[in-house]
Amino acid sequence: MLRFAVNISTVFTDLKLLDRFAAAKDSGFPAVEMQGPYECPAEDLARAREAAGLEAFVLMNFPAGDPAKGERAGITSYPDRLDEVAAGIETARRYAERLGCKQLNLLCGAPGPGVDKVLARETLIENFRRAARAMREIGARVLIEPINNLDVPGYFIPRADDAVAVLDEVGEPNTGLQFDFYHAHRMGDAAVPTFERLLPRIAHLQFSDSPGRQEPGTGTIDYAAIFAAVARSPYPGWTSAEYFPKRPSRETLAWFEPYRRR
Repeated sequence: MLRFAVNISTVFTDLKLLDRFAAAKDSGFPAVEMQGPYECPAEDLARAREAAGLEAFVLMNFPAGDPAKGERAGITSYPDRLDEVAAGIETARRYAERLGCKQLNLLCGAPGPGVDKVLARETLIENFRRAARAMREIGARVLIEPINNLDVPGYFIPRADDAVAVLDEVGEPNTGLQFDFYHAHRMGDAAVPTFERLLPRIAHLQFSDSPGRQEPGTGTIDYAAIFAAVARSPYPGWTSAEYFPKRPSRETLAWFEPYRRR
């Protein structure tokens, strides 16, 4: 199945945040996701989504650290930040419940060379279990996203197989793999074969082109083949555009025309 959503933390950023919901709907997207919704009250976001008539708010990230310090890749594997992660889980649960969001991405972080990697992994597992158990109370699922360690040096879980190993160790039923074709490509993994092999574990899909992390058609990734593979697969979830336009977002949607709902 091929159902498109759009990330309004990266697309339509030429508009004010609350106006992006309507822009997504008007552009033909039935659903949106966000990276970090916490800059805005959950009630305001919910009203904007409802006013736009969107079908779903499909994904959000847990709080990922201190933006003032440039922390965007998460702190879940940092042994000295357990209390901060726990507080972030509670904040995320409140937002997810109000927004009707059923999937949340728990970013792993990039613990520096001074952090014991065994302890970092134990911390990651502990935090992941805590998040999964908290989200189970509202019927939501916690996802792990492998992020390439070229763009984010030292990222703790850079490959999809690494992420699956974490899920196996966590052992909670309401967990899944967030698979971004861009990150897999950057790590040298073949897009379609990797997607098909890991399909039973995949809960959410994202994409952008490479190099540049812009819209499909600006780089070297064959998205016609990827979208065809998703369409013929039994994957039931959303496939979300998470790219960074270098011009007004509405001018970057030529790739979407063949798939747009009329």
